[in-house]
Amino acid sequence: MLAILDEFTVETKILTVDDVVNRLGYNRGTAYRYLRELTNSSLLAHVGSAFTLGPKVVEMDYLIRQNDPYMDILQPLMRQLSDGLDCDILLCSNYQGRTVVSHHERGQEHLYLSYSRGRRMPLFLGAPSKLILASLPKAKLRRLFEENIEQVQNSAFSPDWETLYAEIKMIRRNGYAISKSELDQGYVGVSAALATNPPGSLSLIFSASRFELINEKLVVNIILKAASKANDLILQMKNDENLVDWFNEIAKLAPR
Repeated sequence: MLAILDEFTVETKILTVDDVVNRLGYNRGTAYRYLRELTNSSLLAHVGSAFTLGPKVVEMDYLIRQNDPYMDILQPLMRQLSDGLDCDILLCSNYQGRTVVSHHERGQEHLYLSYSRGRRMPLFLGAPSKLILASLPKAKLRRLFEENIEQVQNSAFSPDWETLYAEIKMIRRNGYAISKSELDQGYVGVSAALATNPPGSLSLIFSASRFELINEKLVVNIILKAASKANDLILQMKNDENLVDWFNEIAKLAPR
């Protein structure tokens, strides 16, 4: 039933019963029953004879923004980075072979990024996705490669598996990834890995013209140190036996 929610995208705003039947292979009775249950729970809403995402999704997004335990410890660090470097900062997560932006701290450059909170990124384009790919086991990475060969062919990666895997291993060894004009023309992203669950990345985003004026090695060093600090906090959080009290104490220090 929940697979129906995956069919909604930026391009697909509404679904009809026929869409559900044709896309997911359900018989009409099953499609009607699933749509009715999702609507009763407010995960979907009626739009004439079709369906769109419902108000429960909006409420859940608000609750995630307020209660995400990772955000309690990462948002202050991201704000500090953004203020200090005058750049945008992205927190990204990977789930089910997808990379999405979980949080966006805006800098003073007033960049217009196509990929804001919640929008799915191309899997093989952009520093955030590259870094997350580098955190995956070889077997899972191979499966994603085989299932998304068209994306690979349109990326900066080699379409040959062995060559691509060597490129991914290099990113893993370096601990960071850089992309230039891969997601948005004229923007540069520098990402480092986060020990979140699911795997995540922390990214600095600059305009290309500004990035040319700064020391690339210094920027890489900054993002690696920031990610190391974030991972220390994440590890502390995971190892704390009284996790609820730990969250409450961190929440007092994190501005909303």
